[in-house]
Amino acid sequence: MYYYERIMGKLTEKYEANKTKDEFLQVQCVECKRETRHQVAQSFDYSGSEDFDGGQFSIDWVANHQIIQCQGCMTITFRQVNWFSEDAQQIGPDEWDDGSREILFPKRTKYTLPIKNFRDIPPNLRRIYRETIECFNNDAFTLSAAGLRALVEGLCAELKVKDGSKEITKKDGTKETKRFDNLEGKIVGLYEKGYLTQQHSDVLHEHRYLGNEAVHELAQPARGELALAIEIIEHIFDSVYEIPLKALELKVKRTERNKKT
Repeated sequence: MYYYERIMGKLTEKYEANKTKDEFLQVQCVECKRETRHQVAQSFDYSGSEDFDGGQFSIDWVANHQIIQCQGCMTITFRQVNWFSEDAQQIGPDEWDDGSREILFPKRTKYTLPIKNFRDIPPNLRRIYRETIECFNNDAFTLSAAGLRALVEGLCAELKVKDGSKEITKKDGTKETKRFDNLEGKIVGLYEKGYLTQQHSDVLHEHRYLGNEAVHELAQPARGELALAIEIIEHIFDSVYEIPLKALELKVKRTERNKKT
């Protein structure tokens, strides 16, 4: 066990490694979505105290840093518990705030979205998707919406869809079909090339509006709106990338089985 103490006048600091190693505690697991038993794998504690008025009173603090592991799914989490004496206060007739604050990373809230393991989408899309979910889980909703727009742009680029047709009304009232190479046109192009159904194409247009408001108007979308948009893009990834490859794997396995019989 490592222990170090430094005294500088009225200030005392202490550092201690693995003081709580192998201890067990109940923590909400990011994967199990409920409180589970966690074990402390590593810990490092820092505490301090500063005396005033010749030791008449002091300000004290503690920061506990732990790497903990769920004993069910074995997921690793970083846990930090900070305590500051000046934060302790009475908050009700028979209730006290003891001044301690727990921080868990990854962040836990009832709105946290899991990052799905898409095996077959291109690496760039997988990276942007992960960053989009991480922004959502950390309440960075404007950046998450911008990430959704980037995912739609990236989907079009990966599938080499450069434009799409749109019917416009000219000044004389007549209608004309033209091709556009902006994001709106590319989304139509995804439908024209058979990558998306008409319904999915319409849904991606909603993603485009959401991203435009975030990027150009710095608007912050609602949490529920974003969560729904993320769910939809996940379904599109499934239909474009995951399901066709799974169907191909199934076909190969069926062929191999028929050869054996």
